[in-house]
Order: sequence, then structure tokens, then C-alpha cells
Amino acid sequence: MLKRSLIITGLFSFLSLAQNNNQLMNKFALAQSFEQAGELTKAAKLYAELYEVNPDNNVYFMSLNRVYVQSKNYAASVDLLEHELERRKNDINLYGMLGSTYYMMGNEQKALEVWDEPFAILGSNPAFYRTIASYAVERRAFEKAIDLYKKGKAVAKDKIFFSYDLGQLYTITMQFENAAEEYCSILSTEPQQLQTIETKMLANANKPDALKQFTSVVEIHLSGDNLSFSHLLAKLYTEGKEYQKAYDIYNNIDEKQSGKGHELKSFADFLLGEGQYDLSEKVYEKILERYPASPIVPSVKLGYAKCLEADLMNNYIKQVPVWKPYFGLKSYDSQEVEKVISAFNEIANLYKNSEIAYEALLRIGMIKFYLQNKQKEAAEYFNKIVDETKMSNNTAEAYNELGNIALINGDLTESEKDFQQITTLPRVKPDDLNKAKFNLAKINLYRNDFDKTKKLLSEVIKNLKDDNANDALELSMLLNSAKYDSSNLVLFADAEFLADQKEFDEAAKKYSLVAGDPKAFILHSIASFRFAEMQLALDDYPQSIELLNKIVDEGDKNIYADKALYLLGQIYQNGMKDNAKAIEMYEKLLAKFPSSIYLDDARSAINKLKGKIS
Repeated sequence: MLKRSLIITGLFSFLSLAQNNNQLMNKFALAQSFEQAGELTKAAKLYAELYEVNPDNNVYFMSLNRVYVQSKNYAASVDLLEHELERRKNDINLYGMLGSTYYMMGNEQKALEVWDEPFAILGSNPAFYRTIASYAVERRAFEKAIDLYKKGKAVAKDKIFFSYDLGQLYTITMQFENAAEEYCSILSTEPQQLQTIETKMLANANKPDALKQFTSVVEIHLSGDNLSFSHLLAKLYTEGKEYQKAYDIYNNIDEKQSGKGHELKSFADFLLGEGQYDLSEKVYEKILERYPASPIVPSVKLGYAKCLEADLMNNYIKQVPVWKPYFGLKSYDSQEVEKVISAFNEIANLYKNSEIAYEALLRIGMIKFYLQNKQKEAAEYFNKIVDETKMSNNTAEAYNELGNIALINGDLTESEKDFQQITTLPRVKPDDLNKAKFNLAKINLYRNDFDKTKKLLSEVIKNLKDDNANDALELSMLLNSAKYDSSNLVLFADAEFLADQKEFDEAAKKYSLVAGDPKAFILHSIASFRFAEMQLALDDYPQSIELLNKIVDEGDKNIYADKALYLLGQIYQNGMKDNAKAIEMYEKLLAKFPSSIYLDDARSAINKLKGKIS
């Protein structure tokens, strides 16, 4: 009987406890809902009741302090935290929270005192310094946090974490020299931390005077034994565009590490991409001289040939008006041309049937086509690529150039066949595929098959990030707006075909007919602009300027008005060499068309021209 009574009593106690727990859980949930709704006073009342019932429940305590702080009831937060400190003198986080509350109250001096207090009581534990410092960082009391991290570092066996913390805070407070010292102290003992330190420095290198201070400190720490400093300094020199200094260091690293030229090649490739052709060429030559049997020699030779090609193209551009939307192909006679072709031919012959060889063949073909205007010879190189492989990354571009050659010669059937081949390649980049579809759309436009043109354009437009999408959108809009004006549309298509064949005079006549019809709407606008472009291609600057000014005067009635103003600026800048007039056109563009896509280019041109004038 007694046993049964005890069981019943225990059961009632259990049920009572469970019921009490449910009530607490419901109250806590209600408090949370009040807090989330912004009713902080109601939330604080419930959290306080819960805390009073169970002061050892840290969730209740933290929730209560949180709403006190959120409601700016700092006095209540201080009372609560001081009460807890009486109970838990050894809880380092309570000191951090109490100091944080005083800091938010505006009593910074008291906050600093509270943050210092635990070290007199609990001793100099490195972990405690990091904990309190994190509260100081949260309140943006950076100088206090730095002081705490420095003290923690002094007593810590593993100082790396403290150096990272200090480096971060020194960077935030613009003390870049101190930050660099901390990072260098890490690198001196842990060279494998190079990548992390490099990332942190370069991420802040664009801040005023940061790169200069980082560089000067690393220069002081440069050590022949610890090549991590050499790697870091080379990166900093590169970031500061001190390329020769960077090369000297990479050259030294390569000699000491026996890197077989790999790091030098990466640097040379970077220089090539940055347009530093002379130095890039020098680095490639050094690799070939030092490692003639290295497996990277083929790609080094290709890089070297690309440097020669880049120099050639720079000189070619000075002779050819590439700033014009349309210009005729002219033979560029120079000894440099044969030198570059010879360099690429050497690669193609030495490394036959390789990706490097096919790229060399492609580049020779491009030079033959665009610089020498030797279309038949160019086609031989392009055909060699497409006949030998369908798997090369260069095959699509070879077909594209074959299509362009056929198009210039008016052979739409052959051109279509070449562009169509790109769409069937097993390995084709999305950009190459879309370019081929856009070219196929143009061919169907020239054949007056407007429905097929629209279908192909719609496929290109699906990817608006593609470079061809804007042209496809423009042409698609043109076709939709002109679908009831077939006679003008046919005339315009004929003119476009002639322009692609570089028959600028004949194209101008047809564009003029469409432009002269005010009822043609958008066709009138684009034909007027194209007519001006044809006159420009024929070097008739006065006529082109007159036509473009008429388009500008039409304002919003002509959607090409901003483009016309930009082209006027280009004519005055590059054709007429009248910098003042060019600036006038660019500034007019900025004023009249603040949403134009040519704004950045116009601003850049203005800055460049004003520099010349001054």
C-alpha cells in the first residue's frame, strides 16, 4: 500500500513538473514573439519573470539582457549584469557584456575599466584577452582592442592568431605599417601562411598609402632564406605596376628554387595580358635561354610570338582607322609582319597537331587576312585547322573567319556553310555558338528570309550576357517595327550586305534611299546613321559630320542620336585632330543623354583630351 502511495505521489510530482515546464516554454515563446514584433517592454517583462523563476537558465538571462539593450534600457542591463557577476565572478563574458553596455551608455571610461577588471581577478589568460577584445571590436573601440590583443600576444605561446587580429585592426584604423609588421612576423615563423597574408594585403592595397607602406615594410624583412617574403614583395611590386622590380625578384626566386621557369612564365603571361609587351618578351626569352628542354617551352614560344604580334598590332593600329565603325582592308607592309608569321610558323611546324600549333595557324591566318589582305592564303591556314580537327578550341574561330572571307566576297552559300559548321562542333563555346547564329541570322536577312532571321535572333537573345545579344536585340526590334514596310526593309538588307562586303559607296546609295523616307520610322533612323557611317568609311568627313549633326538635331525622335554624338567626338578626335571640338561633342553627349551607354567612354575621352590640351 505504501509503495502504491509513493508511486502515485511521484506521478503527480512528475505531471506537475511537466505542466510547469510547458507553462515556461509557452511564456518563453510568447516573449520571443513580442521581441520579434518590436514590443520590447512586454518581452522584457516576460523574460524577467522567467529569469526570476530560473536564474541559472542562461537563455533566459541572455534574452533579458538583449531586450534591455535593444530598448536602450542600459541601467537595467547594468543592474542585471552586475547581479550576475556577483554570482559568477569567473565568467569572462560577463565582463565583456558589462563593459559593452557602459560603452553604449556613453560612459567609455567605465567601459575600459570593466574590460580591464577580469585580468586582475582571473589572471593573464591569452584566451581572456581575445574574448574581451572581441567585445571592444564589436563596439568599435579599436584602440582598446589593439591594446588587449597586444597584451594577449605578449603572454601567448601561439602568437599567430593575435598577429592576425592585430593586422586586421591596424588595417581598419589605417595603420598599414603596423599591419604589415604583424603579417611579416607571422611569415617569419610560418612561411606557409603566404597565401593568406598576400590575400589580406592585396585586398587593402587600394586604400590611400596602404600599398606604399606594405611594400616598404616587406622590403625591410626581405630574406634570402625565407622566399615567402620574396613572393610577397613581388606581388606588391606587381600591384604597384613596378614590373621591372617584380621581374628581378621572380628571376631570383626561379634561380634559388629551380622552378624550371613556371613562375616566370606565369608572370610573363600576366605582363602580356597587361599590355607590357617589351618586358613580357624579355621574360619569355629568359625562360627559353635558361630551360631550353623544359616541357613549358611550346607555350613559352607561343607567348613570345604573341608579344611580337602585339607590337605589330600596335603599329598597325596607328596606320589603320580602327576607330571607325567601317573601314576597308588595306595591305600593311612591314618587316615586322614576316617576323611574326615566322615565329608562329616555327611553333606550328615544331608542335604539329597540338592545340598550340592550331592557335599559331589561326593567328597566321588572321594576319594574312586582316593585315595583308591576302584572303586566299589566309583561307589556307583556316582550312588546315578545320580539316585536321573538330576538337580544337580554335576550330570555331577558323570557321568564323572562313565565313567572313566568303561574306566579303559575296558568297552567301559558302559563308552560311562555314557558320553552320560551328553549330555542329562537339566542343564549342557559348559565345562562339551565339556569334555563329547571329551571323547566320544576317545571312538570312540578306536573302530577305525575315522569318528565319527572327528565329535565329530569338535564340541569340536568350542569353543577354552574350556580346552578340545587343546587336541581336537591335536587329530584332528593327525587323518587328518594319514588318509592314517590306520594300524599305529589302533595301536596308541589301545595303547591310554591301557594307559587309566593304562596298561602301554602293551601300551608301541604298541607305540614302531608306533614310530619305520619313515614314520608315526606325528604319529611317538606323539608315540615316548607317549612311553617315558609309561616308566616314569613304573618308568624307564633312559629309559624315553634316549627316550626324542632323541625327543629333532630331533628338529623341532618332534613337541613334547619342551614338551620333559619340561618333562626332571620335571624328573630331581621331579624324580631324581637333581636340577642343571633340571635347565639346563628348560634353554635349553627357548633358543631353545622361543615360547613354556611351557615357563612360565619353568621360574617359574627355579626361584624356584635357590632359593633352593642358
